[in-house]
Amino acid sequence: MVGRNDPCPCGSGKKYKKCHGKAQTVSVTDLVNDELFKVRQLFFSENPDQQELQAFRTHQQEWQPRLMQSMAEQDAQAFVIENYLFMKRPELWQEFLVKQIEQAQRPTTKNVLESWKDVTVFLGEYVEGDVETAQFKDVFSDKTYTMNDQPPTDMEDGQGLLAILLPDPRAGENGALFLNGYLTVVGEFGPFMERLNAAMGDVTDKEAYLHDHYLEVVEMIVKYSAGTVEDSIEFAPEHEAVMNELQKHIEQADFDEETVGNITSIMSSYLTSQQPSVQKPEALVAGYWRFLQDHELINGPMLSAKDLSEKFAVSSSTILKRSKEFAAYFEELLGKNA
Repeated sequence: MVGRNDPCPCGSGKKYKKCHGKAQTVSVTDLVNDELFKVRQLFFSENPDQQELQAFRTHQQEWQPRLMQSMAEQDAQAFVIENYLFMKRPELWQEFLVKQIEQAQRPTTKNVLESWKDVTVFLGEYVEGDVETAQFKDVFSDKTYTMNDQPPTDMEDGQGLLAILLPDPRAGENGALFLNGYLTVVGEFGPFMERLNAAMGDVTDKEAYLHDHYLEVVEMIVKYSAGTVEDSIEFAPEHEAVMNELQKHIEQADFDEETVGNITSIMSSYLTSQQPSVQKPEALVAGYWRFLQDHELINGPMLSAKDLSEKFAVSSSTILKRSKEFAAYFEELLGKNA
């Protein structure tokens, strides 16, 4: 073993500590950062497991098509996974932490992991920051958090942020770090909060509202920041005809607002991403309707193959073919997170 004051084996004539030995020097901070990163990485690699998969897929079917109307697929996936694991099934994280705390050898790592039992949803304003540190003020508690572990570098003063927050005692009493699925409120934060407060109405526990209506708040942020996707997308004429045909049948059905939003979003996502050729809008909508029935995405009377054929004036074979195309698209979309 080469001593720090021995000549460097490379032949430079310098002491090892001032030559290649410098590359071997790693700070405790770097080691702790690496250990904490690996803990988070391991949690996501193990969860959701097979036992949780069905419940997760149900959650994913509800959330991901709606989110993909307003954000990139990778970002939508992060929101779905983090919401399920930390907000829908928080006990999974708590059970995982117990094991990691027992295995941790470094006191600093153990201390941070202990603090991670306290997971919160953060909504607040970016105060100031640089590449090394940033400060955020929580809109509900007025608490100012300090973030030293990979703070966002693309935010401007006065912008807002929605994120799942983990404490970070290394940065002080109000130290924090955010999970990957955070969302920036582009534009002035004040006007956005006026809209959100109007939506919350007379709710007294606004933090609970944020937790229970997380998806709606995410969609509100995106609409405030960039406008709705429906306003920004220009469908080709044949695809516009499909959306109009779908809307006609939606109006005839007794669907709640959430169901209408889900089935409209899935069709919109399919048209924009797959760009299918359309000779007869009724054929595509009929196949979609069968797909929705087969996957139990709509309630109400389930139409037989003959009923669907008569309803849309399309052959049963064409309806089956189109429904399989939707099923393949949907399974591929959801399978990326399985």
